[in-house]
Formats: sequence, structure tokens, C-alpha cells
Amino acid sequence: MTTTSTAAARADGATALDARELYRFFRTGEEETLALRGVSLHVQRGETVAVVGPSGSGKSTLLACLAGLDEPAGGYVHVGGERISHRPEAQRARLRARRIGVLLQSGNLIAHLDVRENIRIAQAAAAAATCPTSPPCSTGWA
Repeated sequence: MTTTSTAAARADGATALDARELYRFFRTGEEETLALRGVSLHVQRGETVAVVGPSGSGKSTLLACLAGLDEPAGGYVHVGGERISHRPEAQRARLRARRIGVLLQSGNLIAHLDVRENIRIAQAAAAAATCPTSPPCSTGWA
């Protein structure tokens, strides 16, 4: 993938996601499987990206590393200019709550709500998790 330089993109505030040289492997006994081998990705704000490939090619592993749900063995991930990789889980969770939306393949949506309402309820839950207990804070959920 051809991209603009990270420094130039960060200077104009247009970088949504920057991942460089990601490596991730899994061990089962003596066997080691390399799921990601030097994957780099740069996404500008407003850009749409599709991750495609055959089963077992590392798509889910890549997305988990990009969202901070899994840690790459090597490389780094920045979301909105903030490093999400190689941080404690509590810090990654706070960053995910502020900057990342994850929609899993399984049924994680509330069926009787439309997409906007599902997003609003997730935002309200994230805001409630970061608000102090007193005084109550506004979540924007009406």
C-alpha cells in the first residue's frame, strides 16, 4: 500500500490509524505460526479500507492488533496520533472507549435498535465508565 509519510500526515491531523511492521505469532507446543509478518498500514481520516484474504491469512489478528484487543509481538499501532500498542490493558481500554468502534461478527447488536441507536448506547456506556461517580455527568444519551 502506498501512503503519505507518517510525519506529514500527523502534522496536518489527518491520520486516523498508523501501523508499522506488525508481527504476531502463535505457539502451540513446539509449533509456531506466524499470523502477521511485517504488516504496515496507514489510514487517513475519512478513508475506507477493506481487509480481505482467505481464511487463516491473519485478517482477524490484524484487526485485533489495530483495535488494541491483542498485542503485536513487534511493530507499533497509533490511533489518532496516540500509541495503543505495547501499553497496559487498562490504558488500551480507555483509548478504545474514546477512539475505536469494534463491531464483531457475532450478534453484539441490540436487534430492536437501529445502527445509530446501537452506537449511541455504546457511547453512553463508554462515557459512563469514564465519568466520576459524583456529580453525575452527561452522556449525551436521551
